[in-house]
Amino acid sequence: MVKSDRKRIAIMVLAALMIALAPMPALSQSAAPQAAPSATQVPQPDQNSVNWPGAGYGVAALFGNVLYIPAKLVYAILGSIVGGGTWLVTAGNSQAANTVFRSALGGDYVLTPQMVAGQQPINFSGPTSTPPPSPAVSNNSTAGNASSVQPIQPLPPTNVGASNSAPLDHGSGPAPGGSSVE
Repeated sequence: MVKSDRKRIAIMVLAALMIALAPMPALSQSAAPQAAPSATQVPQPDQNSVNWPGAGYGVAALFGNVLYIPAKLVYAILGSIVGGGTWLVTAGNSQAANTVFRSALGGDYVLTPQMVAGQQPINFSGPTSTPPPSPAVSNNSTAGNASSVQPIQPLPPTNVGASNSAPLDHGSGPAPGGSSVE
């Protein structure tokens, strides 16, 4: 080997050692600054802590959905068939059919951890009450239409053989002024 080659190798080894042993903070300062965490990032638990109750409710909801979802789908499908049958049997009464449809197709299709924890209610079926008819529709404009069928009004009370309008029995024993049969 020639002296100049040895000198060149010695300079390269020395440069490599200087680079390898250079202080790291000087290199990290020249790197691009890291971005601050986004405001939409999900908050993480404290150091090495786990939200065990939340994880347990999540697992319970997962396994609960294995039974809940198929049961709800069967209920919704059978309810749709019954709702269609209700519409046919009532000669096209949409209000009666919609009551069945709302009950069968409404409600929750998936259990959430909040439901399992009792923070939210579990609604297997939808509401059964019918919304009030809109005031814009008058009874005269829908005459002859099957959806204009009005509910039957109860008969007025009759007072057969009674001089006052008080009920004969309050549910607490024999009627006042009457004879008790033993």
